[in-house]
Amino acid sequence: MSLAPGATTPRRAVQWRPSLRISSGDLPLLMAYVYVVAMVVAVLIISPALLDGPGAIGANFSLVVPLAAVCFGQTLVMLTRGIDLSVGGVISAGSALLATHLNAQGWAFVPELLAIVVLGGLIGCLNGMIIAYTSIQPFIVTLATWSIWDGVAFGVLPVEGGKVSPTLINATSGNIVGLPKSVWIVALLLLVWRWIRSTRFLDDLVAIGSDETRARLLGVRIPRRKVQAYAASGLLAALAALWVTGQTQSGSPDGGDQFILASVAAVVIGGTNIFGGKGSAASSTMGAIAFLLIPILVFALNLTSFWGIFFQGLILIIAVTFNSLIQARSRG
Repeated sequence: MSLAPGATTPRRAVQWRPSLRISSGDLPLLMAYVYVVAMVVAVLIISPALLDGPGAIGANFSLVVPLAAVCFGQTLVMLTRGIDLSVGGVISAGSALLATHLNAQGWAFVPELLAIVVLGGLIGCLNGMIIAYTSIQPFIVTLATWSIWDGVAFGVLPVEGGKVSPTLINATSGNIVGLPKSVWIVALLLLVWRWIRSTRFLDDLVAIGSDETRARLLGVRIPRRKVQAYAASGLLAALAALWVTGQTQSGSPDGGDQFILASVAAVVIGGTNIFGGKGSAASSTMGAIAFLLIPILVFALNLTSFWGIFFQGLILIIAVTFNSLIQARSRG
């Protein structure tokens, strides 16, 4: 069948599905697993009590849940060659609202829970629309919205405290079938990633980060995908706010700020390319676990807390250097 003069090739006639299978260029995605295994073995040798038993596992995974959720969204954004600093503001604002205005009990809390999740998604949509339809850099846009929502958080709750719904506290604690809920949530995040990685949505994000011009020629709806990526990041940050608030049983107007650099660091440790086009939320989750294992290892070695910060920076530099060398070798 011939095309009429001036006709264009339908989108389905052009297929480009970037491969996410492991190759030599994907070694950075595997290194996070190596870091986790190495540190777990080290802690078990030095002080096994720190990781022994369901109580220790639950306590450690409770710290992993919010960072893993934020890293999931951050990975989607960074695949498009972006970054989301507003996650800190989303978590802080969500925490402040949950400790002041949205703390009903029982089934009455469900609409309030949904309100927080929708708020996070809307904040992400706003970020995505500004980034997709203007020439403003993601760093500037999300830096501004982080500041805005941190301001809202301080306006709602000037100091830490407030009253958190017992329903939220109960929902974020306890076990299911003998395992802490935190373990199940991390497993759920990994299952969601396994599903997403086979979708056109993720292929489009990879295409945008790899070559935005080529992605546009192939029919990828770039503005739509960017808005969706930032909306997902905001939504996941809101879920992190729910978990953090339930675990701490209090609100914090700046409690989300700690997740900004930590999420970027964990995603980079997980092998995601900061220039887009390559990444894995599963590896980012391992990066989050590795990042949080460092203070535990430092405690096991009976060192001061300074060394925890030092080694977190050191492993980040090692990860960035290793990733850059592998990517340069792959291009060569």
